[in-house]
Amino acid sequence: MNTSTLIKKAARLLEKKANLLLKPHDITHGYTYFLMELYKRDGQTQTELQQAVGGIEHPTVVRTLDRMQRDGLIQRRPSATDRRAFLIFLTDKGRATQKNVLNSAQALNQKMLSSFSKEEQLQFQSLLCRLIENLDNS
Repeated sequence: MNTSTLIKKAARLLEKKANLLLKPHDITHGYTYFLMELYKRDGQTQTELQQAVGGIEHPTVVRTLDRMQRDGLIQRRPSATDRRAFLIFLTDKGRATQKNVLNSAQALNQKMLSSFSKEEQLQFQSLLCRLIENLDNS
């Protein structure tokens, strides 16, 4: 089997497991990219979020943020410095998801890497970073 096929299969399984872990908290895996960035720095523009997350097309970002707003996790506020921009902020409900999202991510990582030694985990992470860099630079 080709390496690219193996990576796609692993990504599908990873997303499936993530959604199972997050479902009891009414969060989808697609939300986590944005939630994690907003936990780090609340009040980013949509463009800043898209750049920080990377690899997600603009229409998908808009739809995901629309659903997150509908679900009460974020709110959009007009920028004081740019009439065209809106800043994305977590709501109280959005902030309250942080513990569950981080715990789910930790559980997923533990499950995913359970048969790897610590050294193998570090090497695997390094190889994935290089793979991503190769794809980003092409």
